[in-house]
Amino acid sequence: MSFTFTTLRETVQNYTQNSETSFIANMGTFVELAEERILKSTQLNVFKKNAAGAMTSGNQYLSIPSDFLAPFSLSITNSSSFEFLMFKDLDFVESYNPNPATTGVPKYYAQFDVDNFLIGPTPNAAYVSTLSYFYRPASLTESQLTLTVGATGSFTNGEKITGATSGVISTIKAIPSSTTLTILVPSGTFTDGETITGATSGATTTVTSTGSDTTISWLSENAEIALLYATLIEASVYMKEEQDIMAMYSSRFGEAMSRLKNLGEAEEVTDQYRTGEIIRQKT
Repeated sequence: MSFTFTTLRETVQNYTQNSETSFIANMGTFVELAEERILKSTQLNVFKKNAAGAMTSGNQYLSIPSDFLAPFSLSITNSSSFEFLMFKDLDFVESYNPNPATTGVPKYYAQFDVDNFLIGPTPNAAYVSTLSYFYRPASLTESQLTLTVGATGSFTNGEKITGATSGVISTIKAIPSSTTLTILVPSGTFTDGETITGATSGATTTVTSTGSDTTISWLSENAEIALLYATLIEASVYMKEEQDIMAMYSSRFGEAMSRLKNLGEAEEVTDQYRTGEIIRQKT
């Protein structure tokens, strides 16, 4: 079993028996908060990414990817060999190489700010680098579908559209043709025949049909229980549910996270050939 954003939304509505307009409109927020809860609760390979870069000779700074959260490792290619730099505090690297004009083969790196690493010593050549880092994958709420309309008119990419009858709001991500709009899957459902209006362009058109939501994420396919109950927890906070309901959802989420942690922090980082069968999760 796996969830798309649409099927997850419908499941949460069924569990909570709530179809109130503002509740449905906030479904994307519930899912994003649920994903964030899982992201910060366990280590999974799906949260790991590698990026190639290049150090510049004489430049002590190395740009950080925009989706960077935390480092796993940073290496350089030196004479066709990988050399891994040691991650240190910023003051250590600044003290190790107080004069930026002093160059050499990099040994250390530290996070200087949200956009740059500080390298020590300053690179003496244009080394190719490989950064392995912790990042936030695309949310399930960023799934897209095709909206068939009478005409796209003067709609623009990135603008919000609103359904006159349904009140549903979405964002245009692309305009493939004169009669189709690629949009973010909305929290609700556009009604066939209703008029939609662009918030920026003021363009209007009529909805002919709404495509199917078929997009899934790694979490919605492989951690569907944890994602469901994390979403229900956030939805219940919004609804100000009774404590026994909250406790039940929290308990089910905890059980699912225990199994997920065993996958991410034991099974994904070891093999039975060298370590034997995993019998407990890491603490």
